[in-house]
Amino acid sequence: MKIPVKVKICGMRRHEDLLYAKELGADYFGFIVYEKSPRYISFDKLKPLLSNISLDNCVFVDVMPTADKILQMQAFGCQNFQIHIHEETSLSECKSYAKLIKKDSLWLAPQLKNLDDFNESLLEFSDNFLIDSYSKEQIGGTGKVGDWDGFKRLSQKHPSKRWILAGGLNPENIKDASNQSGAKILDVNSGIEDTPGIKNREALKLLFHNLHS
Repeated sequence: MKIPVKVKICGMRRHEDLLYAKELGADYFGFIVYEKSPRYISFDKLKPLLSNISLDNCVFVDVMPTADKILQMQAFGCQNFQIHIHEETSLSECKSYAKLIKKDSLWLAPQLKNLDDFNESLLEFSDNFLIDSYSKEQIGGTGKVGDWDGFKRLSQKHPSKRWILAGGLNPENIKDASNQSGAKILDVNSGIEDTPGIKNREALKLLFHNLHS
């Protein structure tokens, strides 16, 4: 039996976008609390967005946050954390995240130029790994399509983990991305936007239509 593909809509900043994505069948909603991101949302603006949605379906996205920042997010009610780490991030730094966040709540997103160079030592820290397109200058939100074949090899090599595909996904390529990568969770952001953080309703609708047709 084919396992249904789940969808995370990331970079949410507007209540109407959140409700429409939920209506269309989105499984997860990503909120970027990394201050340098053009889709950054503060806790004050984030709070009212969460009134009609379960925190179990929310993923809070940051880049190399401090321990204090993680504790602040946990105090706010955050449960799922997508943490992007740099190429040069040490295993001791990853271990510090694992001490604060449960393995099933941590979505670890390593910056990888070549997916065949994935550091298997990271597997002990998390049950979930998000693979985004590589950019030396930018972490996440590049809009570039990634290595779908490499993603498939990596996820098949470590089937006990959950693998999330991100990078350049849009209504036109979502079906091919799903079929070619074998990803069971797809993370969509810039490919359905008018401007950073402003989702296009028609693009959202077409995304789900094309994926499930």
